[in-house]
Amino acid sequence: MKRLLKPIFCASIIAVVFFTAIFAADKLFSKELYMIKDSFSNIFGGELPKSAIHSENGYDSVNIAELLEKGAILDDSLMLINSEYPLSDDYQPALIDLSGNEVFLNPAAAKAYNEIKNAVKNKYGSSLYIMSSYRTPEEQAAAIESEGDYAAGINESEHLTGLALDVYIKYHAGMGFLDCDEGRFVNSYCQDYGFIIRYPYYGESITGIPYEPWHLRYVGFPHAKIIAENRITLEEYIESLVPGTYYYYEDYFILRQSKNEAFSVPEGIYDIIISPDNTGFYIITGKTN
Repeated sequence: MKRLLKPIFCASIIAVVFFTAIFAADKLFSKELYMIKDSFSNIFGGELPKSAIHSENGYDSVNIAELLEKGAILDDSLMLINSEYPLSDDYQPALIDLSGNEVFLNPAAAKAYNEIKNAVKNKYGSSLYIMSSYRTPEEQAAAIESEGDYAAGINESEHLTGLALDVYIKYHAGMGFLDCDEGRFVNSYCQDYGFIIRYPYYGESITGIPYEPWHLRYVGFPHAKIIAENRITLEEYIESLVPGTYYYYEDYFILRQSKNEAFSVPEGIYDIIISPDNTGFYIITGKTN
């Protein structure tokens, strides 16, 4: 009987530790913000009605180039970059020096970073710092030499776009970022500023990258909120957007579309942003009201 009790006791201890660890990781995030949906089909409000798509007040039968001529903005915010979809050798990002100290970011991410930095400062009185933002191919090669398999390939790193940034609070970097209130705030609310935790603890089987709570990636609105609320990765999100299908989410319109194929833009859509997704399509986002 004693021989039976010993393995049962050990198994019970292991089970308690396992579920305690899961519970602890889950508590790092806001329950209200992270809601798991049954399927990708439930992420969006649905497809727009045909009557709204074909309207004399909308753009009918345009392609990406024509939409840009009509005032749409092109940026790289929704580019998927990984080992399957690396950047081209001739890729040149748009960059600005954030503070005049050679901290370079993509313009699409710069305003958002200042906003989340100010939020942390106002709430906690602490400064949110950038450890690493844009890297040149040469700097990424040096990171590979230094970090080995932990660093992405030269054309497989988001840092080459200026859309990714590694952040920290004084005395709290790396995994230690979660040891402070500021780091937990950033991990729970970065989507409110257009960022996602690019490599979440629940996404390693998809991304192939272990949890990096310090690595923010700008994807913009409403995409950051959709990804965070549904606990999915950027890979899963882009895959969920069926090319040629019109989606709406809250006050936004979303369409994934081929570059030269004609399409219609519904009535009343404005502030249109177009981003290549680096898989052969473009993602068009606009506000509806």
